[in-house]
Amino acid sequence: MINLECDITVGIPFYTNSSITHLRIAIDSILSQTLPPKEIHLIQDGAVSSVLEEVVKQYTSLNSHIKYLLIPKNMGLAHALNISILSSSSKYYARMDSDDIAHPERLSKQISFLENNLDIDILGTSAFVFEGEFPSENCSIRIMPVLNKEIHELFHYQNPLIHPSVMFRRSVFAKIGLYNIEFRSECDLELWARALKLRVGISNLSEPLLYYRNTGVIARRSAALGQQIKARYRYNTLSVKLNILKVMSLVFRVLPHKMQVWGYKKLKKQSSP
Repeated sequence: MINLECDITVGIPFYTNSSITHLRIAIDSILSQTLPPKEIHLIQDGAVSSVLEEVVKQYTSLNSHIKYLLIPKNMGLAHALNISILSSSSKYYARMDSDDIAHPERLSKQISFLENNLDIDILGTSAFVFEGEFPSENCSIRIMPVLNKEIHELFHYQNPLIHPSVMFRRSVFAKIGLYNIEFRSECDLELWARALKLRVGISNLSEPLLYYRNTGVIARRSAALGQQIKARYRYNTLSVKLNILKVMSLVFRVLPHKMQVWGYKKLKKQSSP
C-alpha cells in the first residue's frame, strides 16, 4: 500500500440539527483509518448547542490534527465545504458527513487508486445503506458505476456519486471551481455537472467503503426539486432515451412518499451483501 504520509484533508460539516452521537461515530471512524488524514476539519455551520460545541472542542484539544472551523451564521453545505477546501493544503480532499461511518480502509484504498490512475480527479465509492442508529447485517449495498460512460449517462437520472464518499484531487477545483453556494441543496449534483462538461475524470470504487445513513433522504430530495432541475440541466445530452429518463427522474420527486420509497428500493442498484 502506498504511504503518502497522510496527505489528505477530511471535511466533516455539522450544524444545529446534527446528532452528537452520530458526529462522534463519524469522527471516530476517520480517526480509526488505516491511513490517517493529515487534517480533519470539523466545520460548524451556524450556531449549535453548547453541548455539541463542547464535544467538538474536546476532539480539537485532544488531537492536533483536528481543526475547528466556525461559520457564525448558517450558510449551507456548499459554503461550509468551500471554507474547508480553501483552508486545506493537502494533495487530496475527502468528503464525510456527520451522520455516516467510514470503513477503516476507505482513505487508503481511495488514495491508492488515485495514485495509480492519474486520469481520475474525483473518486467515490459504493456504500452500505442503512437506516436507524447503527448498521446491521441486513444493510443493502448501493453499487456505484465505475466506467466513465456509465457515469456520464447515469447523471441524467440518478446521482452517479455518493457525495460523502467522494475524494478529490485538490487541484481539480482550479479546473471546475468550488461548490456553487446558490445551491443550498443538490450542490454536489451541480458540481458533477460542471466536472462532466469539462471531461474531468470521475470514477467510483465498486467496493462499499462507507456506511451511508439513508434516514430522511427521500423527503429532503423531494423538497429540493427546483434545485435538482437546475442542477440536472447544467449538463445536457442529445440522447432521447436519457432525456426521457431525466424527466422521469424529476417527476418521480413529486410522487406520493410511499411510491418514492418503493421506487427507491426497487430501482436503485442495490443488492444484499
